[in-house]
Amino acid sequence: MSKILDLRKKPAPGKKFGQPPLKPGEEVAVAQKATKTTQQLSPKDSPHIFWEAPSFYYNPQKRYLSVLIVALLTGAIALLIFKYSTLTSIFLILSSLVLLLYGNQKPTISKISVNQSGILVDDIMYNYKDLKSFWIEYNPGGPKELSIESAKWYMPYVKILLNNQNPVELRSLIISFLPEKEHENSLIDHIGRKLGL
Repeated sequence: MSKILDLRKKPAPGKKFGQPPLKPGEEVAVAQKATKTTQQLSPKDSPHIFWEAPSFYYNPQKRYLSVLIVALLTGAIALLIFKYSTLTSIFLILSSLVLLLYGNQKPTISKISVNQSGILVDDIMYNYKDLKSFWIEYNPGGPKELSIESAKWYMPYVKILLNNQNPVELRSLIISFLPEKEHENSLIDHIGRKLGL
């Protein structure tokens, strides 16, 4: 007659099918040995970098922005007085209002976390598999920022301010997951910095 095994019953830790039952003192020793083995096999804490930074670069001196808003409003008033184009003057007034509202916007504090799976900015996760490259812009006297390039062609570079975060430590973590490639600042980035946006 063949031997029937009940596979629904799980054996005690360290016990295999067909072995004699353990004595009460041996069960504790086997359980402790299994716990030690599990602790030794568990991976060390994964590298993790966390910091807080403003959501965008904020320049409180908005001299160029003020000049641009005044120039747009002056042009709009001149077009209305000389009755050249009402539609263009309305467009210039709306543009100056948008610049005024956007220029007075204060940055919020974002929580940034970089680990082995990706970069988390507040509630938005940028997984390494969805990114093409990264670059850390670090100019003495200027803002330090991490720039990441998405694999999606229609997405612009994502710029994350570093504040007091060590760029060397951050680079050593990200470079094992993403290639490093210099990201050139666009004309819009330069104009925005000059205007204080």
